Amino acid sequence: MSLKVVISGGGTGGHIYPGISLAYELKDRNANNDIIFVGTERGLESKVIPREGFKFIKIKAQGIQRKICLENLIAIIIFFISLIQSYKIIKNYKPDVVIGTGGYVSGSVVLMAALLGIPTFIHEQNVIPGITNKFLSHMVKAIFLSFDQSRRYFKKKSKLILTGNPIRFKNLEHVNNKDYQIFKLNSFKKTILVFGGSKGAASINRAVVKGVNLIKGFIKNQWQVLLISGSDDYEKIIEIIGKDNNIFSVEPYLYNIEKAYSLADLAICRAGATTLAEISTYGLPAILIPYPHATNNHQEINARVLEREGAAELILEKDLSGKKLAKVLLDLLKNKNQLEIMAKKSGELSNVNSAEKIVNLIYEYIKKI
Repeated sequence: MSLKVVISGGGTGGHIYPGISLAYELKDRNANNDIIFVGTERGLESKVIPREGFKFIKIKAQGIQRKICLENLIAIIIFFISLIQSYKIIKNYKPDVVIGTGGYVSGSVVLMAALLGIPTFIHEQNVIPGITNKFLSHMVKAIFLSFDQSRRYFKKKSKLILTGNPIRFKNLEHVNNKDYQIFKLNSFKKTILVFGGSKGAASINRAVVKGVNLIKGFIKNQWQVLLISGSDDYEKIIEIIGKDNNIFSVEPYLYNIEKAYSLADLAICRAGATTLAEISTYGLPAILIPYPHATNNHQEINARVLEREGAAELILEKDLSGKKLAKVLLDLLKNKNQLEIMAKKSGELSNVNSAEKIVNLIYEYIKKI
């Protein structure tokens, strides 16, 4: 049975990559499955989706501020415009299924599909659901969860299904010497992978550079750092590090980050749900630095789950400094046994078959209609 599917979600990689994972799983299930993505022009999805080879349709959308302001009036007007656009897309395309992966752009698409009687599903990546998914939860057929801790935030308990978070790659990369050469790394050293999400994080970049320099005497012969700086901070970080360093390799952005995961032994990163799903898939111990301005502080809530399970250390942004990071990092690197335990705990949290589970559930529902 082939399906026509609309997937909508965007703004950040955390909403986009689960959708891409589901699209690939749907294509693997049946090459005749037809998939389109709906998102905004200014979101990261407008760049990433076409690069993955899927059809992308743009609509207008704007998030609601959590306060009374003029921008919210504009956002409401744009929302009604997006409803009309969504109606036209759905009427023209006639999908069998619509899937929302979060972000305000998915709101009008999933809502309109539900009003038109099309089977709709949403996936929630974070422990605390966003406004859009909480609103849509009342009308969709099922709500797929990454974290079991999310159940308390939804009223429709019968719709909740724990699936884990679909990751963007189905087959895990295995490290080889060519990958080390690509990143200008030494295959005889262990690697710390540093990244701040799809747009990078200047505060993490600088804390890592300062922190590593404080302990470089200890790590320079055993460890190296692959730093994904983000495009905006790349030139500045290259300038700060200097040409004559034998510890850092810096990349502005990686579309195929799985290659970096495969050769990493430790991660220093934000705590977006997709990031946590990916590092757990590779069984990476981590130092997590949650983005402090995330809605409902959801990154810290996500990170606390891994911290409680013994898979990660946590540093809050307000406490972040080169000195603080150097201390946490040095304590970990000196304790090989702790790193091994953290890696094991991280791997136990992985759910590599999430996309397959979700697609199975969607097919089961469609067959019952």
